[in-house]
Amino acid sequence: MHPNSLAQLKALQAEAHTLHKNLGFFARRLDALLAEQDPSDAPETTPSDWKREDGRLSDKGVAAMEMMFQSGRSVTEVAKSFDITVSAASHRKRIWQAKNGTPA
Repeated sequence: MHPNSLAQLKALQAEAHTLHKNLGFFARRLDALLAEQDPSDAPETTPSDWKREDGRLSDKGVAAMEMMFQSGRSVTEVAKSFDITVSAASHRKRIWQAKNGTPA
């Protein structure tokens, strides 16, 4: 093998090992961040408990949604979690803000 090619391969090998080490650090940090976010702020109910048979929010659903807004979840995130429209989640957030005196 040409000496120049061998040197290039060794340089690539060193870079690969550095990347591997850094990706491990990145993965551990990401795992830790996700563990911190693991829903202590999540509602203690399941999505099936959030709605009544007519499709409207149950009391548990209202409480769960308010907990999500309180924890800083976006209207879009809440809408996806509850399988409702963004406008419906936005309406519920305005009600929650008015009830708590929270600025919009």
